[in-house]
Amino acid sequence: MQTKRLLLTVVLTAVSAFVGVLAAVKLLPGNPVLGEAQPAKRAAGVLLPAANGTTADFRGAVKAILPSVVSIDTIEEGTNFFNERIRRKAQSGSGVVTTEDGYIVTNAHVVLLETFGGEKRPADGVNVTLSDGRVVSAKIVGVDTRSDLAVLKVAAKNLVPIAMGDSSGLEVGQWVVAVGNPLGYENTVSVGVVSSINRPLPMGDQAVFIDGIQTDAAINMGNSGGALCDADGRLVGINTAIASIGGGNIGLAFAIPVKRMRTVMEDIIKVGRPVYGTLGVRVYQPYSIIRDPRRREQLKELTHSPTEPPENGIILDEIDPAGGAAKAGLAPLDVVTEMDGKPINSIEDFLIVLSPKRPGDTVELTVWSKGKVKKVAAKLEDASQ
Repeated sequence: MQTKRLLLTVVLTAVSAFVGVLAAVKLLPGNPVLGEAQPAKRAAGVLLPAANGTTADFRGAVKAILPSVVSIDTIEEGTNFFNERIRRKAQSGSGVVTTEDGYIVTNAHVVLLETFGGEKRPADGVNVTLSDGRVVSAKIVGVDTRSDLAVLKVAAKNLVPIAMGDSSGLEVGQWVVAVGNPLGYENTVSVGVVSSINRPLPMGDQAVFIDGIQTDAAINMGNSGGALCDADGRLVGINTAIASIGGGNIGLAFAIPVKRMRTVMEDIIKVGRPVYGTLGVRVYQPYSIIRDPRRREQLKELTHSPTEPPENGIILDEIDPAGGAAKAGLAPLDVVTEMDGKPINSIEDFLIVLSPKRPGDTVELTVWSKGKVKKVAAKLEDASQ
């Protein structure tokens, strides 16, 4: 009998990122683009879940959410066997209207197409179907594969932006509502609870969501980029991935917290790109080689160290000469064992500490270097520079 494997699958396709620049960013105070979190409008006479769990009626929340959730179809252009120009629908997903003037958030993997060489490129066109049935063309304002988020812009009137919630206040067991367009079924609603918070979510090729929201609300292909809301209809996350046996929903779904979404969106709108801090390093893969006694002996010989290397940490492979790590005196084959006082035993640990940091922030590192242990302060640079 063939053994079934549990697969982590983005709802359309996978995303990846380079560890030297993958770092989440902190929400800026006084958000002029999205405004403060607002309570969703409720339908009169509709009951929502009570604190004691005796009532579970989500009609009011759904009526508030549905006008803000859209369907997204991407277009691919090319030539056929007869050298004729063709234009076809490539893939579909969901999105969320976030501002009255037409900004929409979705997943990066919804609007990126894969080339024959495995590279990602923006779709040749994007069509958005609004909740009232209007179909409008959208411009891709910016894409961030590191957070799997993209920002679109449409020129349409009478848009209904979704009410913003606070993902930092989520608790396990709390009701959540997922709305999107799974498998082409528009305006589909599913309900579940928050199963876990701050879930590290490795996506392959060193990419990882370090603060994922896990839910058992039904999420399927096409839900990518759709809304995950609380019981009051306020956005708390953007649905992005499922863990699955065979590709279907088994109650293990993941969303990007709205706090991260708002930061990435604001960066893209303000400066045209996401803003990340970076140390300017590449880490040896697999990171667990430091635990192999033979590898540690080789490291000792290569660095001419009089002492044994540590058994835990991450080994630095390449150093950007213009980056913060190089300016702090770090070098290839150095071993980072702590960052800001927290043990670093894996790349996930490394990214979790970096996640709140912005360019210009400083991190405190404990480093084993050629037999000596030292503490250094490294200033993060702008990853896009």
